[in-house]
Amino acid sequence: MRITNAAIARNYTSNLNKNLGALNNSNVKMAAGGRKFLNMAENPSNGIRAIGIRRSIANLNGYKDNAQHALNVFNGAENTLMQLSDLTKDISTKLTSALNGTNSEDERKIIAGELEKLRDEILLSANGQYAGRYFFGGTNTKSQPFVYDKDTGKLLYNGVDVSTIDKSTHAYLFSDAAYVDIGLGMAMSQGADSQNVITNTAFKNTMVGLDVFGYGNDNIILVIDEIINLLTDPSFDAEEGGKLLNKFLASADSINLQITKIGSDTQYLDFTISRLESENDNLIERQDALEFMDPTELIMELKMQEYVYNAALQMGSRLLQPTIFDFIR
Repeated sequence: MRITNAAIARNYTSNLNKNLGALNNSNVKMAAGGRKFLNMAENPSNGIRAIGIRRSIANLNGYKDNAQHALNVFNGAENTLMQLSDLTKDISTKLTSALNGTNSEDERKIIAGELEKLRDEILLSANGQYAGRYFFGGTNTKSQPFVYDKDTGKLLYNGVDVSTIDKSTHAYLFSDAAYVDIGLGMAMSQGADSQNVITNTAFKNTMVGLDVFGYGNDNIILVIDEIINLLTDPSFDAEEGGKLLNKFLASADSINLQITKIGSDTQYLDFTISRLESENDNLIERQDALEFMDPTELIMELKMQEYVYNAALQMGSRLLQPTIFDFIR
């Protein structure tokens, strides 16, 4: 069977177009950063797996952002309480000095005035905030948790008189909490009337100021008020002053205990962030293996396609040389 030049030309053109398409595909892969496939149809199996990994990476980034924000808040709270701990040492030193029997009434009043300033600094710490969010207000993160009236000496926590608070009648103030998802499998418990977060599946990112500064008559600000009143009382009683000093030191110890607790929370968040970063790196490595070619392999494929295409062009120049007979036909 005789093969005409026209048939050879058609076959050649068809194969040349295929080679050109393969070369173009390699160039597109190179331009796309070395992707193994450009759409799901090329590799459905790896495409589905890659989408799943991308979703996991997005979730991890969300968990990491939540953990990082919580860490920033807790670091700020820890720094605030450490400064507050230094203030309590100053107050303890001044009160001890005031209890010295050699101090006159005027000298005790001077010390009382200094204690008022330190009390106000503690109040500022109690209303400390990070990025517009109050540290120690529980779920109330938008308004000052502690409000103090100097004229009446009344201290409010989230609108409730601190001197009247106790755990039995104000349990809701102590259980006031919000949780954030940091990749622990956050889940809700099913209750008859409501749903609550299962505490070991999320991170509690709120702090209750009553746990830090005390409540009832043991609140540290109210204790300082008692000390100030004692020092300004003409009938100063040193023995009563000693009792108030012990009461104040107990409140200060509570603050130091909270520093330790917050410190452990920040360490846990640091560990969690490191774990999430490690998982993210592993997923990115898996994603790269699924979606991207090795650069060396990609360059070799591109050069091979260029070689095949150029060889086809050279072969065509020899195979399809025009003759006078082609024009006669």
